[in-house]
Amino acid sequence: MDNTLFLASVVGPYYLVIGLSFLMYATSWKKIVADWEKNHYALVTAGCLSLIFGLLIIQVHNIWAWNLWVVITLTGWIALFKGIFLFLTPGSWTKVMFKLVKKPAMIYIGGLLFAVLGGWMSYLVYLA
Repeated sequence: MDNTLFLASVVGPYYLVIGLSFLMYATSWKKIVADWEKNHYALVTAGCLSLIFGLLIIQVHNIWAWNLWVVITLTGWIALFKGIFLFLTPGSWTKVMFKLVKKPAMIYIGGLLFAVLGGWMSYLVYLA
């Protein structure tokens, strides 16, 4: 199995589960984000995981060909920048970001986007 299919077999189900969780439990996610807004230091673990996840994906799949799998490369770069952001920006910037993210419309839009991308990647890897 090449790197693209391997990464899609992990990222696809991950996105699908996260997206469905956002859609099914938007109220709970709003509360979680509100807690993160109050205590952004709780995101140190998320910053570590995002940084490592992003670097690993970029190391094995930094392919910018405009095809179906560019989503994997974008996932790596977004995770890397998220990890960098969580470590290097002041808490006041993080709090501003969370005010935008905790809006119910953003949670539903994100959930729909993640569920569609995750379902699509999972379909291509496991069923097509």
